[in-house]
Amino acid sequence: MAAKASDKYLVSAQLMQLVEKLRCVQGFSITEEVPDEKGGVVFKMTHDMSFNSWGENITVNLYPYNEQQTVVDILSKCSMPTQLFDMGQNKKNVKDILGYLLYGLTVQQMK
Repeated sequence: MAAKASDKYLVSAQLMQLVEKLRCVQGFSITEEVPDEKGGVVFKMTHDMSFNSWGENITVNLYPYNEQQTVVDILSKCSMPTQLFDMGQNKKNVKDILGYLLYGLTVQQMK
């Protein structure tokens, strides 16, 4: 099983505000953007190969919690299924995307 990292947050921002921010994220390629069954948006993204990994596939789920809050759920996993170690690259991907999305917003980590 490939190495992976994930995190989930409740953010004090409207869904469309985060969707617009995510469309502009630097360093990642958006390969797909589709609506989901919860009334939100699912982004499929990739990160290129580096010294730490053969590349990663990232899924970002954004869905409304209420009118003023949005759940951000991110999963980053190695694109090569046999890669067991990523030298922290997946955690870095999650941290970088969250940092970009959440800059200046109120955040609450979810379990």
